[in-house]
Amino acid sequence: MLASDVVHIWFIGLSVSERWAKTMAAVLSADERERLGGYTSERLRSAFLCARAATRSILGGYLSVAPAAVRLTAGRWGKPEIVGGDGAVRFNLSHCDDLALLAVTGFRDVGVDVEHLHARRPVSEMAARYFPAEENEMVTTAAVEHRAAVFLRLWTRKEACVKAAGARMALGLGLPVASRSPAVVVRDPSGRLSGQWTVRDVTVPGGHVAAVAMAGGRPYLITRRSWSPERLHQEKRRSG
Repeated sequence: MLASDVVHIWFIGLSVSERWAKTMAAVLSADERERLGGYTSERLRSAFLCARAATRSILGGYLSVAPAAVRLTAGRWGKPEIVGGDGAVRFNLSHCDDLALLAVTGFRDVGVDVEHLHARRPVSEMAARYFPAEENEMVTTAAVEHRAAVFLRLWTRKEACVKAAGARMALGLGLPVASRSPAVVVRDPSGRLSGQWTVRDVTVPGGHVAAVAMAGGRPYLITRRSWSPERLHQEKRRSG
């Protein structure tokens, strides 16, 4: 059983070889296969296929069912949930470019966000428009070469909290996350989002910034894991 004081963060590559495409597609639901067929971009198609197949594979391992048997639904704001679950397995997925992160824990709402450092993003303008004054100052006073990283550190913390709450990002822009600490307990001063979240920065490959948030103020450990499509072959062999 998953503990509520540990979150497993799975690192998933989003490029797929022809060798694994058919195996991955076989574990998707009918709705997911229909969505897959709607992509005209090969890059987006590959990202969707890898992220969904990996999510099913990983969750199936925790639930002791085959990947194709994992039943998912969408919450109020589109956050995926396990159908009929007792809360023993909670998860959240985020992907950007060629990397996805899947956060999995037990009995505790969780959110994760990963973003890519784009040099052309107008971070000063975005911070001035969306962030509280203290956070805007952190961005605008940072050296130019570090400004995007500072902005995204704050942004990913906010989005992780919002995703843990199952809400829209528009409701979380004012969350106060301006801490120099890699872990911070966050509450919404406006009261629009009830409760509190403990958010932590996640170390990810160069060029990316990420954060994970768990409901409540209790600390937790992060364990890093990696997924590869070979796991599908192993699962099929065990079930056969």
